[in-house]
Amino acid sequence: MIAKESTNGKKPYTLQAEAQRIYETIVNDPRLNVPEEVKTLADRIRFVGEETQPFYPVPYKCAESQAGLLGHVGLLALAIAKDRYVIDQSCEIDVDHALLNGLGALFMRHEGEWLSGSPKMMSAVKRWDHGQTRELYRQLATNIYKSKDGRWYSLHGNMNPTPLLEMLGVPQHNDQNLSWPQILEMYMKVVGDIDSTTLDNWSNNVYRTPGTVCYEKEEFETSPHGKAIKDEPFYELLPQPYYTQPAVSWSSVPFDPSDRRPLSGIKVLDLARAIAAPTIGRVCAALGATVIRVSCSTNTELPITLMDGCLGKTSVDVNLKTFKGRKKLLELIQDADVFIDGYRPAVMEHLGFGRDAVLGLVANRDRGIVYIQENCYGWKGPWTTRPGWAQIADTVCGIGLAIGRFNGFDEAHIFPGPNADYLTGHAGAAAVLHALYLRSHVGGSYVAQCSLLVSNLQMQSYGTYTSAQQESIKARNKELVGHMRHYDEIVSHGRNRHVVRGFIADRGFEGAIKKQFFQTVGGGTWGLNDLEVVSLALKFKDSPDGEGGKEGMRTDWDVGPCPPGYHLPEWVRKENEAFVPITVGETTVQG
Repeated sequence: MIAKESTNGKKPYTLQAEAQRIYETIVNDPRLNVPEEVKTLADRIRFVGEETQPFYPVPYKCAESQAGLLGHVGLLALAIAKDRYVIDQSCEIDVDHALLNGLGALFMRHEGEWLSGSPKMMSAVKRWDHGQTRELYRQLATNIYKSKDGRWYSLHGNMNPTPLLEMLGVPQHNDQNLSWPQILEMYMKVVGDIDSTTLDNWSNNVYRTPGTVCYEKEEFETSPHGKAIKDEPFYELLPQPYYTQPAVSWSSVPFDPSDRRPLSGIKVLDLARAIAAPTIGRVCAALGATVIRVSCSTNTELPITLMDGCLGKTSVDVNLKTFKGRKKLLELIQDADVFIDGYRPAVMEHLGFGRDAVLGLVANRDRGIVYIQENCYGWKGPWTTRPGWAQIADTVCGIGLAIGRFNGFDEAHIFPGPNADYLTGHAGAAAVLHALYLRSHVGGSYVAQCSLLVSNLQMQSYGTYTSAQQESIKARNKELVGHMRHYDEIVSHGRNRHVVRGFIADRGFEGAIKKQFFQTVGGGTWGLNDLEVVSLALKFKDSPDGEGGKEGMRTDWDVGPCPPGYHLPEWVRKENEAFVPITVGETTVQG
């Protein structure tokens, strides 16, 4: 879509034009050092869509940022496809669809209803909820509360809120049968009796549970950590000088001739949980890669994100705390092209499979490996090893306070939806494509790094909407803006459908939730019927200029989400006969 000139000579604002600007900013970012031969294809990316004006209830350009970054992913995919198959294609990205990609886990549908947080979903995934995060009482500790010194503090219970509840000195379960408002009141009182400095020290140094003061943007920027990461790009791509494997010809990567997707035949090991890092593998799977998600029956998974993280992947159960499990991972690494590390810094090192270990394990083979690391705070500065989630990344850099004020309150709010998670996942997917492109041209092994906080800083760098635009957004969300509060954490957003309602805005269900934005996959492995999942917003066209309407490379998933352990830990996908089938009950969710 091309914006028409206005009467004053300026082009009127459109989502598509701003997505294009952001896309060009990313592609030409000198810190990313995108090869010139890739940039020659930059005009093959086009941003389209019926909706042209901002509508999502935040002051930040989240739709345009997601679309622009996905454009960069599409560009790298086009470059690989041209190298590999000698085909010239183009790619369209609907900006609406791109925003759905940034909120995807909350938009899964089942039997015509929203699945996220429903009794059927919770019943299907409860086997892996060892931290009992489904209990409303335990979940509500993950929230933003005002501390004794008047600062807003963002708490997060991680996969298991037990340490957080111990830190706050409250019971582990709702022994007094408190109601939802009473639980919130209890936490407000407890946190209100502790100053923010004590909370910060306890969270990050003693109990090692994610937590941060909700800083102003300028306040964070002048902090030691803010200074350390202020110049970080969406992802850092680090060639490894001590590993000099030769260039990997694409002709040496076996693939099914009927499946000419950019990453067909590429093998990815996905060691990650909860949205950001799993999104890297999920995008790779949509682009043709074989992705093995390595989990374990003893691992705690976050129920609301588990199915989303398994989409398109071979899902295996490998316990890396056993010698047998480590031997199995060692075996899988020998054939892997990409290794995704989405755990806290140093976790994989303690298990024997950190980046230096994995790089060394493939040092003597004839092709290098891409080791990608994702974390919350970034890979430079004093807070690198702090634990964190998207809500922490939102509130540490000033986004939380800005969204609270957008809603009319002098308080911090989390971003309504996991935007930072998906933005980071898409940055990581771009890093994988970029590194594989370089591996095919110059060889070697690569480390790629991305983070939730840096992704947020990138989005902030694109600016906020004008006052007039923000007023228009509020008018399009009259029943939502001004009603969300600091205590509306992820469960509240889900139960009240804040994110869904914000995406629909004033457009009506049919006008916003379009069938072409979804893919139907099987849900039988979870004891469910078919699932509708948000498809990847990259739509390739079988011509350089996009004319003619013929579809190009596909971006659908070969397999729906499968539970951890459903497959055997092998590169050829096989079902695990020992997997215990899931039976979905109709029990209601507590709270």
